[in-house]
Amino acid sequence: MEGGDYRMLESALSLPSCVIPPAYDMRLTLIVPGLVARSPATLADTPALARFARVADGGNFVLGGLAHAIVAAAGMPPATPAAPLLALGAGLDPQGDYVLAADPVTLVAGRDDVVLAGRVDDLAPADAAALIAALDAHFATDRLAFAAPRAATWFARTSSSPRLATTPIDVALHRPIFPHLPAGPDGKTWQRWQNEIQMLLFECPVNAAREARGAAPVTGLWFWGGGRRAEVPVTAGAVFLADPGAAGDLVRGLALHAGHDPALPATFDAALTRARGAGALLLALPALADDAGIAATGERWIAPAVDALARGNVATLDLLADGNGMTVRWVARRPPALARLAARWRGPRFTLPDAAA
Repeated sequence: MEGGDYRMLESALSLPSCVIPPAYDMRLTLIVPGLVARSPATLADTPALARFARVADGGNFVLGGLAHAIVAAAGMPPATPAAPLLALGAGLDPQGDYVLAADPVTLVAGRDDVVLAGRVDDLAPADAAALIAALDAHFATDRLAFAAPRAATWFARTSSSPRLATTPIDVALHRPIFPHLPAGPDGKTWQRWQNEIQMLLFECPVNAAREARGAAPVTGLWFWGGGRRAEVPVTAGAVFLADPGAAGDLVRGLALHAGHDPALPATFDAALTRARGAGALLLALPALADDAGIAATGERWIAPAVDALARGNVATLDLLADGNGMTVRWVARRPPALARLAARWRGPRFTLPDAAA
């Protein structure tokens, strides 16, 4: 094929010109919480995801969980603490305190171990306030304070700097907890406190009322992601936009920490315009609680992102998603002209990677 033929082929395959100037070096990351937990059949039948699958790799599991993957996508060191950013994104400025995520959870005792059965995310504000008050009273002499900027979003704050190694909740979810309990020089203290919390919560009237109506009780707290806001670097050249829901807290915290407006625009093109000239754009999309929202998310965000990749408005397109205790990252790059032509006759179905591989 002659050079002119290649140019004609490029022209035939190109999409209509976009009003947004090309930004060939921009890294785009779409974060879709809950996607991995959705029905494989529904995912495979979603047209926007099929389009994405034509240009993406097969996906890889992220061992450190979604928070770890977001921190990496933001260009930050792996040791960057997530809890200060989560707190900031939830409306709680930790200021100079050391802060940990303290997620309310249900723990289920088995024959040989205790399993982290799930996160309790349906607490009423009054119930959360009662539980927080009980915790604060119990740990007052330990200089450990609790806060709930949302009914199901809790944090623990202390002026000291505990030496801890913790496990993100989505890594420990549905698994025995003993291998994932706080470790490090101060780990035993926090393990003892977790035991005290379990006994305290067991006797709480809030849990008795929840169990009476068939709701999951709060039988423990899961501590993770600890650090101070001062330990979080400010990322230059990146734009962070997040849905206002709890699933967007980390990305929203990144934006607020950098002094930027985190509000997610109504359209993908508006978000891309906000990021003009940036080296990276991270979009935390609404969490998918069921299969009903997959098609709308695909049409509103994923399909336009694939279009932007095809036009050259972005250099790479990453999709981060979690669910069922797993986090997956897919990476797409703009294929050359002949590959794009061949992709039009391929019909790949969007699938999750094989967990057994």
